[in-house]
Amino acid sequence: MNLDDLKLHLDRLFAARPGSTREEASVLREALLEFKLGIGQLREGLVRTERELDVARRDVGVYERRGVMAAEIGDEETRAIAEEFTGKARERLDLLERKVLVQRDEVFLAERDYEATKTRFQAASRGIPLEPAPAPDPLLDADQMSPFDQVKLDQRAREAAVDAQLAMLKKKLGER
Repeated sequence: MNLDDLKLHLDRLFAARPGSTREEASVLREALLEFKLGIGQLREGLVRTERELDVARRDVGVYERRGVMAAEIGDEETRAIAEEFTGKARERLDLLERKVLVQRDEVFLAERDYEATKTRFQAASRGIPLEPAPAPDPLLDADQMSPFDQVKLDQRAREAAVDAQLAMLKKKLGER
């Protein structure tokens, strides 16, 4: 179960709005159980991918060493094959590194949603009427941002700096 499947299932749970806070608490309790299962599956997938990443890193090292050893003894055919395998292993390594980042973001988002649902459940179980869950604003609290959001924000900041420098240069050149 990935994050999208989990959210779809929870959307179906919340679609039928129960009348009383007791019924709402029941639905939220079921959602919390679903979240725990889903988060566990996401974490297991992350652990598997991190293991694959470790293997891919070792493979790159092995292929690089084989290429160096082949070059040292003058075996060009083996060196060329080792370079080919090194290139493919590096591509796989890059892919797995990106996959780990995405999976970490998925776990982060699922845990954040779990905590929000837990807060709503606690309120409903005390008989406090539920208000719609506020949409998180990732730009307000940089400490609570996922690594993916931080990368996007950093990229936007760099692009804005480049645009500002470009505008300044155009202005200087236009003044001549």
